Amino acid sequence: MKKPLLFLIGICRRRPIVSACAGITVLAAFFLLKPTDDSKEDSAYHTVKRNDFLVSIVEGGAVQAVNEVEVRNELEGSSRIISIVKEGTFVKAGDLIVELDAGEAEDALNQQQITYEKSVAEHVAAENNLIITKSTAESGSKTAELNLLLADMALQKFQQLEKVQLVRLADIDILTEQEALEIANEKLRHSKVLTDKGFESKAKLATDALAVTSASARLEEMQSKQKMLTDYDLSIQQETFSAAVSEARRELERVKKQGESEIAQAEADLNAALRTLELNKSKLDKMTTQFEATKVRAPIDGLVVYAIERSRNSSESMIEEGATVRQRQALIKIPDTSQMKVVVKVDESHISQVREGQPAFVVLDSLPDQNFRGTITKVGLLPDAGDRWGGSGTKKYATEILITDQLPEGVKPEVSARAEIVITNLEKVLTVPIQAVTTVKGKQLVYLRRLGGAEPAEVEIGLFNNKFIEITKGVKEGDEVLLSPPLEPDGDFAGAIAEGVDDHSDLPTARPEARKMPVEPAEGADATGGGGPGRSGGAPGAGGPGAGEGRSRGDSGDAGSGAGQRRPRGDGAGGGGAGGMEGRPRGEGDKPGGKAAGGEAKPEARPSNA
Repeated sequence: MKKPLLFLIGICRRRPIVSACAGITVLAAFFLLKPTDDSKEDSAYHTVKRNDFLVSIVEGGAVQAVNEVEVRNELEGSSRIISIVKEGTFVKAGDLIVELDAGEAEDALNQQQITYEKSVAEHVAAENNLIITKSTAESGSKTAELNLLLADMALQKFQQLEKVQLVRLADIDILTEQEALEIANEKLRHSKVLTDKGFESKAKLATDALAVTSASARLEEMQSKQKMLTDYDLSIQQETFSAAVSEARRELERVKKQGESEIAQAEADLNAALRTLELNKSKLDKMTTQFEATKVRAPIDGLVVYAIERSRNSSESMIEEGATVRQRQALIKIPDTSQMKVVVKVDESHISQVREGQPAFVVLDSLPDQNFRGTITKVGLLPDAGDRWGGSGTKKYATEILITDQLPEGVKPEVSARAEIVITNLEKVLTVPIQAVTTVKGKQLVYLRRLGGAEPAEVEIGLFNNKFIEITKGVKEGDEVLLSPPLEPDGDFAGAIAEGVDDHSDLPTARPEARKMPVEPAEGADATGGGGPGRSGGAPGAGGPGAGEGRSRGDSGDAGSGAGQRRPRGDGAGGGGAGGMEGRPRGEGDKPGGKAAGGEAKPEARPSNA
C-alpha cells in the first residue's frame, strides 16, 4: 500500500494537473484489484526449485539447399529471353532451360569466321615467305663465299706462280734479244769483211746493218718491258688481286647481313600473322561460346527456381519470357535438395552464446508434428545488411543449421521452419521465471516473500531462456519470489546511471520545453490515446485520460484502465483512454520492458525527469 502511494505522489509532483484525475483512477483500480484471499496472493509468488534447466534459443527461418548452382547469363551486353522452362520443373543435367535471342551473336560469329579464315591464309603465306627468304639468303651467302675463295686463290696464284713467271719471261726475252743482237753484229762484221774483199754486195751489208739495229731496238724494248713489269705491272696486279679478295669478303658480309635482315623481317611477318591468327582464333572461340551461351543448359540435376533479386533497390527485371537481362545476371538457381539447411536470424542478445557445432532441432511449419536434428555450421560475423543500414534497432545475425536427419520427400527450398538451438542443459540448478528478476540502480533483484511482505534480495544471474533464468547466488531452494516485482519510482528509469557520477555541476537544471509537432489525426479517431502496462516487473501506474504518446500513424491503442508511466522509447502498449485514437506510443506492442506514463495526449510529449 505504501509504495503505490509514494509512486502516486511522485507522479503528482511531476504533472499536478493531469495526475489529479489519474490519481483517483489509480486508487480505485488499486483497491478493486487488490487480492482478497490467500489463493490469489499465493499465485503471485513462485517457489524456487532445483531442477534440470534447458537453455536454448528459438528462432524462425527458411529451409535452403546446402549446395546450390546458380545459372547466369554469359552473353555480353543485354539479352532478351526467348523461352524459359517453367519454375518448379525438375530437370536433368544438359536439359535446355533458357533460350536467349541469338541474332547478334550469330552475326558476330559469321563475321569473325571470315576474319579468321583470312588470318589463316596470311599465316600460310608468311610461313612460305620465310622459307623462300631463308633459301635465297643461303644461296647468296654460298655464292659470295665462292667468289671470295676464287679471288683468294687468284691472289695466291699470282703471288706464288704468275709473278715469278712474268719476271722469268721478261728475263728470257732480254737474253733472246741480246743473243739476236750479237748474231746480227757478227753477221754485220762478216758482211763488211766480204764486202771489203768484194765478195758481198753493199746491199747485203746494209741488210745486216739493219738487222743489228732492229735487234738492238728489240733488246731495249725487252729491257723497258722488264722495268715496267718489275716497277709497276707486278704491283698493279698484286693490288688488283688483293682488292678482289677484299671486295669478295665484303660482298660475303653484305650478303649475310642482307639475308639475316630479310629472314628477320620474314620471321616478324610470320609472328605477326601468327599472333593475328591466334587473336582471331580466340575471338572466334569467344564468339562461338557467346553463340552457344544463347542456349542455357542445366549443369546438374535439380529443381528449377527463378533467381529473383530480393533487394528493394534492385532495378533488375523479373525472370520471364521477353524480359531483358544483363550479362552475369542470375537467371535460375538449381538447388541440390539432397542436403538442406535452415537459415535463421539470431538476436544480438543471444549471439554470443551460439557456436559452430552446437546441436539444434528443426520443425517445419508444414510438418509441425515432426522435428529433425541439426548442427550449427555457420554463425554470421556481422549483422544482416538490412539491420546494419536501417530497420529496427535490434541487430540480427544469420546462422546456418545443417539438417542431419533425412527429410521427407517433397520438402522444397524456402519452406518456413523454426529452429531451437540448444546452448546447454544444466543439471540441478536454481531457476526462477524471468519476469521475477528486475534491475534497480544496476543491481539484479528479486522480491522474496517474508512475513512483513515482499523484501528485495540482490542476486547473481546465470544463463536464461525465454521463460526462466538461472540464479547462481542470492536465493535458496524453497524460497518464494514475487512474479511481478513492485515498481521503484527512483529505480532504473529515474537517473540510475547518472547517480553514479559524483559531480553534477555541469548538468542542466532548467525544465525542457515540450517539442511542438503537427498532429494528423486518423480518420474517425478521438483526440485521446492510451497508456498501458509497462516493462516486466513494473506495477500499473496512475491512470488518466489519454495517457501515452499518440502518433498519427501506427497501431491503435486498446481501451482499458490504468496507464503506467512511459519511459522514452519504451515498449508499452496503449490503454485507458476515453477514445480509440489511431496512434501508438513510441514502443511497439505489449513487450515486457517499458513503463507507461499517464498524462494528457500530446503530439510528442517528453516525460519528466523529476
